[in-house]
Amino acid sequence: MANTHTTFLGLDLASPVIVGSSGLTGRADRIAELAQAGAGAVVLKSLFEEQILASIARESGRGGIVYGHGDIDEFVTFYERKHSIDSYINLIRDSKKAASIPVIASINAVSDSEWQKICVDLAEAGADALQLNMFIPPFASDRSADQLEEMYYSVVRKVKAATSLPVAVKIGPHFTNIGRVVAGLEEAGAQAVVLFNRYYSPDFDVKKLTMKMASFYSNPGEYSQGLRWTALMSQSIDIPIIGATGIHDGETVVKMILAGASAVEVVSAVYQYGAERIAAMNTEVAAWMDANSVATIEAFRGQMARENCANPTALERVQYMKHYGDAEA
Repeated sequence: MANTHTTFLGLDLASPVIVGSSGLTGRADRIAELAQAGAGAVVLKSLFEEQILASIARESGRGGIVYGHGDIDEFVTFYERKHSIDSYINLIRDSKKAASIPVIASINAVSDSEWQKICVDLAEAGADALQLNMFIPPFASDRSADQLEEMYYSVVRKVKAATSLPVAVKIGPHFTNIGRVVAGLEEAGAQAVVLFNRYYSPDFDVKKLTMKMASFYSNPGEYSQGLRWTALMSQSIDIPIIGATGIHDGETVVKMILAGASAVEVVSAVYQYGAERIAAMNTEVAAWMDANSVATIEAFRGQMARENCANPTALERVQYMKHYGDAEA
């Protein structure tokens, strides 16, 4: 019988299906439901760096006779930082009581400022690990790719200096050289990478001439980019890769593991089909393993990674030469 246990950040997971950071993981009772449905772990709804820094700035900017004195300003900053994350610390504690699966704290990071000190509080609250959902805005034309990448590495180094928690980094696909960035994150101290984050995208309403949000949910075809890069890199780095985005069924979970992923993160599929989708994914993965006489996740992980693939050059092909080159109108 198939054994679907796997490991992530040194944690033992009964299933390779992790529920990613979202509104689904923002309450302890919901996390208990996800655990009951078979989730291997949960990544808590993110604590946003902007929340913390904006709260500090708002309080510090109110003025008064005590402001302007360094020691008092430091106390106000400390108080506001603590106040901003009190509810998040309670979420960690409540979630640990509500479910027996690993609970991974999450921070949405956009800079390498001094917010990293809060990681100590997350560890003390009982978080099993920490995931950094990172997007450092690349919209300033005077900032080079090297400078942007160094900010990612700087965040990881500062977090690792502040906490003993194992740290995963979730990034998007928009880099000049993804392989170099992943290697840089590993060197900076990341203990896993999650490929890929799915960011907010804007759209236009042409009737109202207003801005709106593009599609909220991923679609099942979006896993292919993560599949490619997982297969290209999983055997050449020492830290695990976790697949994310566009993973809607057990077959796609199997594909990501074949590419070399240790686990996957799902969000949209659970939003759209409910927590029972997790159980269905686990059943599909186990059925595939049984049908292929595979006893463990590790036994087939990476079987179709670049180093083991019969046609590794296909993983690097980005042009439709063969398909569309011969097509006629």
